[in-house]
Amino acid sequence: MSPAPRPPRGPYGKTRGRVELVARTAHEVVLESGHRALTLAEVARRADLSEAQVLYHFPSRDHLLVAALKHALDRQGEDYGHRPVAPGTDPVDAFAANVNEGLSDPPVLRLFVAMSAEATDPDHPAHAWSREHHEGVVRGYARMLRNLQESGWAHPDVEPDRFARQLMALWEGLQAQWLVDPSFDLGAEVAAGVRVLARRDAVLAREAVESLAHRL
Repeated sequence: MSPAPRPPRGPYGKTRGRVELVARTAHEVVLESGHRALTLAEVARRADLSEAQVLYHFPSRDHLLVAALKHALDRQGEDYGHRPVAPGTDPVDAFAANVNEGLSDPPVLRLFVAMSAEATDPDHPAHAWSREHHEGVVRGYARMLRNLQESGWAHPDVEPDRFARQLMALWEGLQAQWLVDPSFDLGAEVAAGVRVLARRDAVLAREAVESLAHRL
């Protein structure tokens, strides 16, 4: 067995620990009171730091909000909905359940929507995070589609990266609607979109024709 990695020592270890502490504390404030309530003073107070110490690592409130969001997403584990599926289970039903599991922290979802909008400004601290996040989502969804194609569930002609970008837009758009009006089943709506984008109906139609041909 390999020895456990040693924690960082010296100034670097102390700095990284403080950054993680501030990000975790900012996340806690968002969960308890929402992102609009987050202030440098409150984060500093809870982390037992001075405001100057917080500002040294996070030069603005917007930087703190991005740190809180990244900490939240790291805790959730961004698997983008492609968890192992039990035999005999519709993979998109499992995907829908995963979508709905992610609704347990509405304050984080509101922060995500707010930072996604702010990230359209190249000078905003969320811009770099958003690019990295979107690239990861596209890779994850494209991999999910390839797995569905290999299993025969999705149509082989669907282009993975295009599918991934469209699914990301669908999910994030529906998520914003759900935050305004949570009366509908978000997971079911996203799953329906996956079936359309993956051309599931075309696969089922082809299977039906082949089955009929074998009986003739």
